[in-house]
Amino acid sequence: MLRAEDNKFLTESGPGTGMGELLRRSWIPVLLAEELPEPDGEPKKIIVLGEELLAFRDSRGVVGVIAAAE
Repeated sequence: MLRAEDNKFLTESGPGTGMGELLRRSWIPVLLAEELPEPDGEPKKIIVLGEELLAFRDSRGVVGVIAAAE
């Protein structure tokens, strides 16, 4: 049985948490490239590890992800 603090460490993935920092060091697939079909199209809101982000395709067709403005 896990102690409460061990359980918290392993299950919380938000910014600034132990597991969150570990998971942010890896590539995490969050959507298919086909979900952003055209260059300069509407960005798609996504939530990854508790953070609100925007996925988009730029004028050259390259996919990017940035933090959502508050």
